[in-house]
Amino acid sequence: MDNSIQPLQEFLTNMVVPDKRTSVELNSEHITMLHGTKSKKQLSRKKKSTKSSSLTRREYSKLGLHTLPTLQMKYTEVLPLHRLWKGYMKEHLGLSEGDRIPQVYEAGYDAFSKMLVKTDLHGSNMSVLQSKCSTLVGISGIVVMDTKNVLKILGKDNRLRTVPKSECVFSMKFGNMNFTIFGKHLCIRPAERSVRKIKNYIEPVDY
Repeated sequence: MDNSIQPLQEFLTNMVVPDKRTSVELNSEHITMLHGTKSKKQLSRKKKSTKSSSLTRREYSKLGLHTLPTLQMKYTEVLPLHRLWKGYMKEHLGLSEGDRIPQVYEAGYDAFSKMLVKTDLHGSNMSVLQSKCSTLVGISGIVVMDTKNVLKILGKDNRLRTVPKSECVFSMKFGNMNFTIFGKHLCIRPAERSVRKIKNYIEPVDY
């Protein structure tokens, strides 16, 4: 045993009743923990115990947790998700179907547009108004996945389509209200978008 901890060893032994001292067995690692600097073994043990148990993005991707079945999903199965989204919108924006949207020239438009761009799109009713790729124009349905760069939209024909955000201008429908959203400004992960400082990227339109 290290001579530097000998006094501590004697002190601990003396704390035991005399007739039991001969049977005392001290763990040198425990003494080191009490005495001063921890050994490499103890530090590595602590590091292992504090390692996060959550999966990394690479592990998620490897397990296929960011993929959805292309053919097995049915539009009717995601309608409950859309109904939940409508309830969320009422609470998030303080809106009810039939309410009037603040116009660009009104004082409330700035705060409203910033809240709207932070909206969680899962369950929303979206359609592609414009796109650099003409085959994407007209795609519509319920958003079942929102990632950093794409929206996965399930149409009424039960087809799941992947739409790149940066290439498109979207229309989002809520009751009698339609919102025009430029996809290039949505190229942020949803969790990050909800807390990031956002400029005015929304043009509300009443119908």
